[in-house]
Amino acid sequence: MTSDLQLGHLVGEFGWNKDRAKAVLGIWLFLLFFGLILSIFLIGIPVLILAIYYVYRSFSRLISKKPVISIYQNGLVDHRKDTPRTILYEQIKNLYLSVQSVNGVLNYLVTLETHDQGKLKIDEHVGNIDRLRTLLEEQFVTHRLPVVLEAYQQGTPIEFAELRVTQPGLIFGKKTLPWPDIDSIDIYKSQLVFVRVLQKPDKKEWFAKSRDYFPNMALFFALINAIQANSVSP
Repeated sequence: MTSDLQLGHLVGEFGWNKDRAKAVLGIWLFLLFFGLILSIFLIGIPVLILAIYYVYRSFSRLISKKPVISIYQNGLVDHRKDTPRTILYEQIKNLYLSVQSVNGVLNYLVTLETHDQGKLKIDEHVGNIDRLRTLLEEQFVTHRLPVVLEAYQQGTPIEFAELRVTQPGLIFGKKTLPWPDIDSIDIYKSQLVFVRVLQKPDKKEWFAKSRDYFPNMALFFALINAIQANSVSP
């Protein structure tokens, strides 16, 4: 059991996405009507049962005023199930952010992977998820940056999937890019969004990985900025 003292002060609370709940409710109300007609035949009974369940769930979300995700100073609490789930930032191994554009509308998916192989996903069914994602990344970076920066200064490689941040430079597979040879590290947008490293002197692409599959992206850029700003690298 995690105490309020461990979680620290409350940073933000987020309820269900009312617009999404209303849209889903409309779809399942139509299917409910369709299932009632088909229930004359046995084939319509499963549709009817499923529609009743989702109509009830969507309506419950639409009228609910309770928070479903609470962001705290030292962790978050997921209230979406009967038993709330608490995850401290120190328990998080990887934080992924996926953003997909569908008909010009951005859809976010936040995925947390814990050190004990647990996983938590937060999607568009939670309201104001862009703000939620921002707060979560800010608190995660605030909590984890001092730890990873100290480890870096002590010579421990900091891993971001296949990319490692080390005192000699960046390591990707068998390749090493020394700090003085780095031209830039940025986010590159084409059809997809990439984390990209360019090499001097001709801005050659040395590393690129889709943002959707790059773990702890905000922490990575915060670490790089801290290293460069404080001249921690040799």
